[in-house]
Amino acid sequence: GADGADGADGADGANAANNATSTSRQQRIAHRANVELFHKRIPPADTNIERESDSVDGNGGDETVAHSPNLDEHLAYDNTQHPIVCQIGGNSPQLCGKATSIVLEQFGYDEVNLNIDCPSERVSGKREFGACLMKKAELARRIVAEMQTNAPSLASKVSVKCRIGVDDLDDLEFAAEFIRTLQPVCQRFYLHARKCVLGGLMNARQNRSVPPLNYPRVFSLCHMFPDCLFWINGGIKSIDEARMIAYGWNGGCKSIDADAKVAHQVNHQVPCTLCNLPYGSCTQPPVVAPANLRGVMMGRAAMDDPCLFYNADKYFFNEPSNPCQTRRDVLERYCVYLEEAYPRRCCDNDERITFECPAPNIVHDRDCCKVCAEIYCPEQFQADASSTFIDENNRDGKNIGNKMSSRIIARSLKPVQGLFAGIPDTRIWRRTCDNLGQNAQLRNCGPGFLLRMAMRSVDDKILDRPFDHGELE
Repeated sequence: GADGADGADGADGANAANNATSTSRQQRIAHRANVELFHKRIPPADTNIERESDSVDGNGGDETVAHSPNLDEHLAYDNTQHPIVCQIGGNSPQLCGKATSIVLEQFGYDEVNLNIDCPSERVSGKREFGACLMKKAELARRIVAEMQTNAPSLASKVSVKCRIGVDDLDDLEFAAEFIRTLQPVCQRFYLHARKCVLGGLMNARQNRSVPPLNYPRVFSLCHMFPDCLFWINGGIKSIDEARMIAYGWNGGCKSIDADAKVAHQVNHQVPCTLCNLPYGSCTQPPVVAPANLRGVMMGRAAMDDPCLFYNADKYFFNEPSNPCQTRRDVLERYCVYLEEAYPRRCCDNDERITFECPAPNIVHDRDCCKVCAEIYCPEQFQADASSTFIDENNRDGKNIGNKMSSRIIARSLKPVQGLFAGIPDTRIWRRTCDNLGQNAQLRNCGPGFLLRMAMRSVDDKILDRPFDHGELE
């Protein structure tokens, strides 16, 4: 995707986390150190709609939202996903304004965000939006102003995600002037804490890693604009780092040496020799977090190793306990969500296709077919599978075909493929998920069924092992 929350993926990736955390966390979305959920739909900015999975480096385009005949395919979601943000990209004030109205009024998103972050040549070059708008601050201001005008109420949130520099315009003064230009129409900024390099000199992947991270610049911007709210993105790899950044050393550690505080405040700058990171990055957290630094964004970490967040409720959000204690807990809860969000299509006479969320309202005429009977009807399966269950692919002599799209299957299984990261002898988990997801004969039984089948490939001792990333207190 277009960098976003360092690459957070789609609706179901969000729900894998949502269903493993408590609702009280969502209720405290205004908490200073909260991590707001970015739900991103990423068709390119073009009137010809492409599937989300086909778009590598574009975001929900102004023309796509304004003119698409089937917005449900890109913007529909279920109510369990609130609070939810839609990020759009574009360079037309009028079309971005119209897209904002549609996103907020028709689809009920909690926030709409303008992408001034994507560095890809296709977006910032050919289509002239994304990060290149940092060089066109006045146009960016007019776009956001039109978005605010089209927001249905003052309670609706309009925000911007941007870099802290672009090409040779890489200093605090440039970033401050950009925010100063937008401040009359926008007070919510998600800052990717590195500059980007345009013109095809770096590809999107390189732009996420080569330009050095500069956390001190983000903290300086927070202090310079106390009436704005900020979120920081880029290079945050653990919940421990997230807490240290969001709360500061005083909130993230119980005791800090006074001399270390002084050294931290005085000596860290980019290129940084103290952090000892590639390309001179500086990721030193603040001693005291700015009051208007409202949280952090973690996307790639969530995809690569979702279990990093097992202790987030207790450690980060100060809940009394965490909702899931093992990987089996997480998978069981996610299976239940998938079975509700995308019901099985093997036991109904409905000809509609499940290709988006929410799925069609399906009425089953059987409890299960002979493919999924072992999971959903074990007693009947053991009694007489051959005579009790319908054939998934042939009903009354007719081939019913696939009524569950491959897109839904892929989106559903991808968020949990990293669930066993770092655990020996679990590579079979990814292979099994891939193989089951590509098996058209099983698809109609739904992603929840496929996930329950994949769980059988992992030893029970591993599934039931308590999370072992270390208890953070």
